[in-house]
Amino acid sequence: MGWIFAIGLILIALLWFATWLRRRAIRALLLTSGAQTSGASSMYRRGRGTPRIAVSYTDDTGAERVIVKALVSAGDAQLLEKPAVVLYHPKYLGRSDYVLLGFGKQPHRWFQGEFVRVSKPQSRPSR
Repeated sequence: MGWIFAIGLILIALLWFATWLRRRAIRALLLTSGAQTSGASSMYRRGRGTPRIAVSYTDDTGAERVIVKALVSAGDAQLLEKPAVVLYHPKYLGRSDYVLLGFGKQPHRWFQGEFVRVSKPQSRPSR
């Protein structure tokens, strides 16, 4: 019975390693051959959850996208003062795992984020 547990642990470790290796390969691909553009950062709040940093940018096709980075520490709020830089892969525009966020003129640290849908304000019909 213990050998089943050991095999389960090995399979979980292999899955974790494969995920880590894939993320590292995507990061290397984006840093070497990804498209770079500037973005506008702002604070993003939804409900009572922790505030996050939202970066809106326009990709090669002209579509405006918004990607959100979760705040990890109080020091991350200072990132709003720096210009945002977005690295993305032109072939995978709709996949957030192929997008990296950096802050500053030449970012040294890159962050992952998730796409969000930002609803535009609805105009109310006049009565």
